[in-house]
Amino acid sequence: MTMIEPATVPALSLEGVRILDLSRVLAGPFCGMLLSDLGADVIKVEDTATGDESRTWPPHKDGESAAFLVINRNKRDMTLDLKAPEGVAVLQRLVARADVLIENFRTGTMESFGLGYDALAALNPRLVYCSVSAFGRTGPRKDAAGYEALMQAFSGIMSITGEPDGAPVRSGVSFLDLTTGIFCAFGIVNALLHRTRTGLGQRVDGSLLETAVALLNYHAEGYLLTGAVPKALGSSHPSLSPYRTFRCRDGQWIFIAGANDRFWQRLAPALGLAHMADDPRFAVNIQRVKHRRELEAALEAAIGTYDREPLLEILEEAGVPATPVNTVDQVMNDPQTAARAMIERIVHPRLGEIPVVGTPVKFSRMRPGVRRPAPLHGQHTDEILAEHGYTLAEIATLRARKVVV
Repeated sequence: MTMIEPATVPALSLEGVRILDLSRVLAGPFCGMLLSDLGADVIKVEDTATGDESRTWPPHKDGESAAFLVINRNKRDMTLDLKAPEGVAVLQRLVARADVLIENFRTGTMESFGLGYDALAALNPRLVYCSVSAFGRTGPRKDAAGYEALMQAFSGIMSITGEPDGAPVRSGVSFLDLTTGIFCAFGIVNALLHRTRTGLGQRVDGSLLETAVALLNYHAEGYLLTGAVPKALGSSHPSLSPYRTFRCRDGQWIFIAGANDRFWQRLAPALGLAHMADDPRFAVNIQRVKHRRELEAALEAAIGTYDREPLLEILEEAGVPATPVNTVDQVMNDPQTAARAMIERIVHPRLGEIPVVGTPVKFSRMRPGVRRPAPLHGQHTDEILAEHGYTLAEIATLRARKVVV
């Protein structure tokens, strides 16, 4: 685990960029987190009631949600009632000095507040306005709400996840939300780059549906080209075999990636199946995929005679890509995870020093990372308002009217 010392961190690419993050839960906040890791000043704007609902998600440590802590690090936090005219006026003042706004309200909500893209672009033509939604801002489903699992189901991803002939399965990771956050961060930095050439901001429109279709990738393209509808294959790959999990004699699992003919020629003799290496049904990948059931049944039987660790040694010596199927605790404690600085430490105002999942991209001339802990609800409200010209008396009035808390 590493502790980043702010004084030693080189200049970051997004230093000086101010972002208003009005989003909640995962996709939008993850987008803001990635940009904050790269130096942006991200102001999280929460409602004056309970705030971001991810604060309620278990597990908790002394009342603080793990989900909120990891996705909202490096941000400052203020509260604001956007249903009040005074709250709208406050946000408009913040927008005048902002570079980016991120929101993931249901389509039309920001417009109902008088805070849609057109209205705010008129105040600040340089504003990059990023909207995150389930289906995007156009099309017949643009007004529909959507959540991670619903979109995994709607997009077809759930239909190809799980065991053959089994029930559709939700992925254990909220990858549509998180990848939408990545795509939106990519969109924002490109809009900022475009602004350096034109002087103008623009709307960035990201959606879980488009993320899902993009991630379907070769599955979707295969259907478009051939009409073949992909099906669930468990841990297997539709275009490769053997490429899946296998259970060892001791009940532990291993993943073997016999992803090409070269690896197959190594794997077969390593498992005592040398007679299968040049069998016309299995010698080349396209035939192995065609005869997947027979091939993998033989592998299951052979692998079932080995305990996991000895088998991993045999496969490593043979040059066959294979790995144990780790649990989350095992990968978080793996020395490679530590060597890549994927666990950082930061001091939280309530929890003291805590570990936080680090930044997943490394640079040779920058050191992005966790510089400040996730904020308490409204922790920086007075500070942010003062930066935007509000006097102590004006802040007190806003508090008295519950525009901020």
